[in-house]
Amino acid sequence: MQCEICGVDIKGAPIRATVEGTVLDLCSKCARYGKVSDKWTPVSRKIMPNEKMIVTRKPRRDAFDKLEDEIMSDYAGIIRRARESHGLTIEELASKIMEKSTLLRKIEREELMPEDTIRKKLETALNIKLMERVSSQDQRGGGFIRGTTLGDVAIIKKKAK
Repeated sequence: MQCEICGVDIKGAPIRATVEGTVLDLCSKCARYGKVSDKWTPVSRKIMPNEKMIVTRKPRRDAFDKLEDEIMSDYAGIIRRARESHGLTIEELASKIMEKSTLLRKIEREELMPEDTIRKKLETALNIKLMERVSSQDQRGGGFIRGTTLGDVAIIKKKAK
């Protein structure tokens, strides 16, 4: 057998050593370049507990079950009409609810949907209601999910030969 570094014929048993992450059979002179692995070291194993853990899983709930109220579809018009009926400009309303006027402009243009904190401020300042109760049938799309496949929705274009 030959040393895997210098190529000298090894007389007797080769020395097994790890050199830069590679296990090699080496002569006694080249063994100093690596870490000699004389003994077999077992890999540590995780001890499994004797008692079995009982895992109880809660049934999955639909995310729509948590939602009871939804913001009205015409929230921007409701806010604008209420603001104008109170005789307020956007800047005056913004200072009243302590928000930026640019944010209110974007909400009135339907570029942004108001977060819950801003919605509550608008509801109290303008004395309006922006949330409406929605049934679970409306939230799920009236059975659109049930029975609909990708083929019903996708437009498939065929290759021209």
